[in-house]
Amino acid sequence: MLRLKITLRYCVAFYCIIMLYTSLHELVHHFAGYIICGDWGYKTFNYFETACEGTRKTYLATYAGPLFTYIIMYVGMYFLKPSSTNYQKHLGFALIFAQLPFQRMIGPLMKMNDEYYATVKLFGASPLNYWLVSIIIFAICIAPLVRAYQVIENKRAWAWFLFYFLLFPYLLWGPFFGGMEYLMVQKGVLDQTIIGIGLLFIINEVVTIVLHLLTKRDIEPGRLSG
Repeated sequence: MLRLKITLRYCVAFYCIIMLYTSLHELVHHFAGYIICGDWGYKTFNYFETACEGTRKTYLATYAGPLFTYIIMYVGMYFLKPSSTNYQKHLGFALIFAQLPFQRMIGPLMKMNDEYYATVKLFGASPLNYWLVSIIIFAICIAPLVRAYQVIENKRAWAWFLFYFLLFPYLLWGPFFGGMEYLMVQKGVLDQTIIGIGLLFIINEVVTIVLHLLTKRDIEPGRLSG
């Protein structure tokens, strides 16, 4: 079982995990595009374009990001096994919600997200494809989410679960991710590219990794640092 406790140090550690894995999701798109096309495309915080954009094979790069995300969700679920340490359980719980499962699940219902976009481009925008994508994503996400709910020891576990599922990760990560996308794309701040990736993205990734290494143990609330 897992007792959740939100502290400032925990928020910083959780923010780093969210930012790290959302950025890795985007980099998986970018590097998959390089493998498919043989050349670098273009990458911002929330947008990627392959070097051979428009060909059917490029949509494999679109699927690659979500595939990585779902794998990490199941890694998180694995860490929630009874034999794991308290730290591993807190890390696993954080990994599940750092993949923003609500966004992944609700996106196709609104005709958004990588999975829906690539499916429509490859197989057409039919009602069958709409529901298939939505059902498959719900089916993928349900096991890690159920396990995350089961391990919550706090009173009103349902409220804690909904807080993490619907709100908490977005409050921590959203303003920074969206703000940097706006600065780089709309205002041209550090928008020079290295291997097709915006410089501000690269700087943010380096800072996030360093901060994550400094704070990673704080994902276990109440743990004495040192």
